[in-house]
Amino acid sequence: MKQFTRWLIAISAVLLPFSAIADVTEYTLVIDREPINITGKTVERITINGGIPGPILEFTEGDEAVIHVINKLDEPTSVHWHGLLLPPEMDGVPGLGGYEAIKAGETFTYRFTLRQNGTYWYHAHSGTQEQDGHYGALVIYPKDEPVVQADRDYVVLLSDFSNEIGQQIFNNLKKSPHYYNYSQRTVGDFFSEVRKQGLASAWQDVRPWGEMRMSPTDLADVRYDAFLVNGQTNEQNWTGLFKPGERVRLRFINASAMSMYDVRIPGLQMTVIQADGQYIEPVTVDEFRFAVAETYDVIVTPEADQAYTIAA
Repeated sequence: MKQFTRWLIAISAVLLPFSAIADVTEYTLVIDREPINITGKTVERITINGGIPGPILEFTEGDEAVIHVINKLDEPTSVHWHGLLLPPEMDGVPGLGGYEAIKAGETFTYRFTLRQNGTYWYHAHSGTQEQDGHYGALVIYPKDEPVVQADRDYVVLLSDFSNEIGQQIFNNLKKSPHYYNYSQRTVGDFFSEVRKQGLASAWQDVRPWGEMRMSPTDLADVRYDAFLVNGQTNEQNWTGLFKPGERVRLRFINASAMSMYDVRIPGLQMTVIQADGQYIEPVTVDEFRFAVAETYDVIVTPEADQAYTIAA
């Protein structure tokens, strides 16, 4: 009997690793530079599998992710998996953990096990390539029953787009941090306020801005030609369908290079259930603000049979 038990334990020890093997989810991403037309003007931008943004990569917690990245650019590139718990050499940041950028014309295979679930995104960590279109959404579903149930599930990826390449934007800002501020105050504005308010009051208004070395109209460093929802302009009108009374999960991702957003859906309250892929105590809001690289998952329950607008 003791010998039988020992054999049983030995067989279990041999079989255990095989029963715990994770499912493999595999993708291929082709990084290229191609002509695109978003604003009515054809420009060359970085695409992933032919589009901006790249495809939504979907996994289940515990999966082994295998992602082949083919670099068709004439320069090195990289893919950083933003927010994922990974070995340094798989994180996708050149110089971290011995990882080097993917050289022009070469292919690199990322391979890692997913230890979490939630809403994340991926993007280049090379030069200004992210600004030029090198980004996409990444969703990891829980291996067990979801903490929050929803009837429909949509990614809402917000990004900014310029007809200028990222390197040109960078060069312009190096020349002047106010390069894109087209509504700067003038000396004439100051004297006009002196006549209306008096010197002391006008000086109190202008002095703090001078001390901060910025102007009251400096809301953002860059003037963008378009803001996109899942790669689409307002005119293209990205749409997520629903039936009245359904619980809809919206996975908001700020994949912009530098834009922050105040997000609201007029006529609908949003219950925030996740922030940066982590579940939080649900909080119901009319509007939320989120910065570059942040993600917020919200639940909305539209009761009326009508169209609602996501305003950012």
